[in-house]
Amino acid sequence: MNDTITIGNREIALMAFDRLRKEDKKDSALKLARCLLRGTSISLGIGDIDWDIDMAIQQCGGMPRTGYRYTAHFHFNRNTEMEKDKYDGI
Repeated sequence: MNDTITIGNREIALMAFDRLRKEDKKDSALKLARCLLRGTSISLGIGDIDWDIDMAIQQCGGMPRTGYRYTAHFHFNRNTEMEKDKYDGI
């Protein structure tokens, strides 16, 4: 039986930032860091930088919500539930 845990989206975004930094995707890491410091969410479009951020967030267990047109949003002040095994693997 898999237990689920609740993780803050800010923690997921920090893990995504670290992943981007380690992959040497500086522009993407800087954009995510700026949004983490200044706001409560990030808006992601269809550009390469936004795509890198979106993929890093998903790899860390987050799910940006697709909104109007081709924009996705990830809110740092919300929580995400995931299986404990998946979180431990990240």
